[in-house]
Amino acid sequence: MKAETIAARLLAADTTAQGIPASERGEREGMWPAAPVKAPWRSATARWGTQDSRLFREGWMSVPTKFIRSYAALNPPLSPGEALFVLQLMTFKWDHAAPFPSYGRIAKTMGVTDKMARRYAQGLQKKGYLTRQFQKRAPNKFDLTRLFDALAEVKTGMDEKV
Repeated sequence: MKAETIAARLLAADTTAQGIPASERGEREGMWPAAPVKAPWRSATARWGTQDSRLFREGWMSVPTKFIRSYAALNPPLSPGEALFVLQLMTFKWDHAAPFPSYGRIAKTMGVTDKMARRYAQGLQKKGYLTRQFQKRAPNKFDLTRLFDALAEVKTGMDEKV
């Protein structure tokens, strides 16, 4: 299957079917959407404008809203730079395996030096949120399990509504 077909199907699955039970979409759980759902307020175009094909051409990622809203409420809190470092790592997280981008690649996308990217990783490790796994002749693997365990424990206004 062509990459653009897969990307289109992923985008359709993400933007048109969010929050709508499979039974209401006329499909089985875990299947691709059978046809676009008439929920225009949930489409990427409605959210981001008509340029969505250009916005999503390089891909997209799913980020827990709790991370965006609570990274500063952690104890110890993440700095905005550390949070952006985590978001950059998340762009390399495709499955259960720990991501392993190079510091140079992260630094370039963040617009900082390699040294600053390393400092963000060191800061996250000192706070207990990141485990760097050394690999011989390859970039480190970055395990964020502790960060997301800590985030799950942060109490927010949304927790009271559950």
